[in-house]
Amino acid sequence: MTDFQAHVGSSLGMEPCDVQMVTDGVNKNLRARSTNDDVFIRFSPASLHSPSDLESEANTLKKLISLDVPCCEIVEVDGRQILGPVTVNEIEFNALVIRTIVGSPLAPVPADAKAFGRSLAQVHRASVDLPIVTKPATGEDRIHPTLRPIFRELAEQADRLRVDPEVNVGICHGDAWLGNAIMRDGTAVLFDFEFTKVGALAYDIATFIWALRAEQSKEKELIFNSFVEGYRGESDRGFRQDELKRSLLQKEINNIEFLCENVTMSREVGLATARLARETIDFVLGNEISRFSWR
Repeated sequence: MTDFQAHVGSSLGMEPCDVQMVTDGVNKNLRARSTNDDVFIRFSPASLHSPSDLESEANTLKKLISLDVPCCEIVEVDGRQILGPVTVNEIEFNALVIRTIVGSPLAPVPADAKAFGRSLAQVHRASVDLPIVTKPATGEDRIHPTLRPIFRELAEQADRLRVDPEVNVGICHGDAWLGNAIMRDGTAVLFDFEFTKVGALAYDIATFIWALRAEQSKEKELIFNSFVEGYRGESDRGFRQDELKRSLLQKEINNIEFLCENVTMSREVGLATARLARETIDFVLGNEISRFSWR
């Protein structure tokens, strides 16, 4: 039994044997099931998400639920939105509790992509009063030496793409790919809003493309077009190609920053990350990206 299981069992009034560790990464995700309830608990290190970050995420989800946007539901424990803090191995963690979404995982197929696009558009068009978050640029001294040249190139290429920061701003999910939704009664219910903020909505579209490129499917273009069809069924918003290109580069920048700040960077991981970043730059500058234009 881990300290996380013991803390969840104590907080929720469950036996520790009813609490299972699901993923043991930077975040610790657990599932707690009893005859009365079924919830997921995501513990995040305070260095990644402060308690105020988690409060903001919880408030956003509550507002989206009140607007009938298909997304996960926050569960309060004794009137509190946040569990913790709990210190494990000298690291402080805090947690959100989310009601389990009963359904099936989405697959990289056109029908699921269309449903996902429909739900994401509902997030984007929601009116939620949140401050615009501007993250300070990460200094190169905090980037692993193996990744500094490609990190610099990503930033330079992004700066060359001039995009109006006031265009297409709203509630950005922050990690919008098929793996972060469950199909429930024909509706894609989105979860994992840990990076949600008010920002460029093109970032979510770019994230979908970024994740789709890693799939082995031969129907990637059809899957993307189905995603667009679902989105446009809920919103007439459009995205220029430069918006998507810049957001793809920003996605790669964010990925490198996250890894350098939260993961032990071995030589193998560094080289693989640099290779992925190079592929993203080549994709943005090449002709293949035209297959994923907003139609």
